[in-house]
Amino acid sequence: MPNAWIVRPHQMHNPRARAKLERSELKILAKGDSWFSTGSFPVCNMLQQMQFSKTACIVNLAIPGDPVAAMSERIQKGEDEFSLQVGAPGARRWDAILLSGGGNDLIDALPSLLRTGIESECASDYVDSQALHALQQGIRASYSRIVGFRDRADSPNRGVPIFVHTYDYTTPSSAPARIYNLLAVTGPWLCPRMRGVPPHLRTALSNYLLDRVAQTLCSLQATLPNFIVIDTRGTLRGVAPETSSRCGDWENEIHPSRAGYRKLAPLVAGVVDQHLCRKATVARPAEVSLPAPEDAVAFRLFCADATGMLARNPHAGILPSFP
Repeated sequence: MPNAWIVRPHQMHNPRARAKLERSELKILAKGDSWFSTGSFPVCNMLQQMQFSKTACIVNLAIPGDPVAAMSERIQKGEDEFSLQVGAPGARRWDAILLSGGGNDLIDALPSLLRTGIESECASDYVDSQALHALQQGIRASYSRIVGFRDRADSPNRGVPIFVHTYDYTTPSSAPARIYNLLAVTGPWLCPRMRGVPPHLRTALSNYLLDRVAQTLCSLQATLPNFIVIDTRGTLRGVAPETSSRCGDWENEIHPSRAGYRKLAPLVAGVVDQHLCRKATVARPAEVSLPAPEDAVAFRLFCADATGMLARNPHAGILPSFP
């Protein structure tokens, strides 16, 4: 299967890019964070590794570091490119919308999530339950706003399926984002915020929090229309906490490597592909049943008999029964 062709909004001024989008059988809009944009240099992300059974073009609006809370507020206010691509009069109707969001909300909330002065061997004891509840409610509200914007009465994209992924388990470490695995530019993100947690509990704590975010996303599938969640947890191999650079499936502390995205992308693209193919099958008009060959022969014989009888007796009544 061919890889999807990825374009950014500014590239749509290029006739070649526009033509590629128009020729593609699947036209997909993506919005989200660094898992869809970049978490290192050279750039690698999940979208680049996606393959579909049909030719596909993904218009990518993702911004690294974008929390879904801020994203949804901009969308609702009409201050985001997504607002134009989805809700503007005359906007294209997309085949699918891909969203990646919630991870940065978790990172931003860590200072309020983690309790201080705790001595426990249970990772969850270091989490403030009220702050966690507020985070989960915020994620629910954010995605609800995006779905509500999609389904406005005047939206050209009412009901277009939205696909969201969960985040795989990360390992708090000292691995920052680097340029060509050399110069550190930002990060790490988790480990510095977990200094008050014993080192041997940090991975368990990270897993616990990512599970809560994943459960929040999965719960939305039951309440929001045409909202599909793909659970990617447990797909990638973890790394040692002392890791300080690219290692296996992970480019840095919170971003998968190209090899990691090659594992994640088929999970997400496969669900999208199956959903769209099933939708196309359901929408296909019913086939017209043609007569069996023997019925066609009998009908022709019947017509021949009827013609002969009318020729002999124009005032004849009901003709012989059709076999």
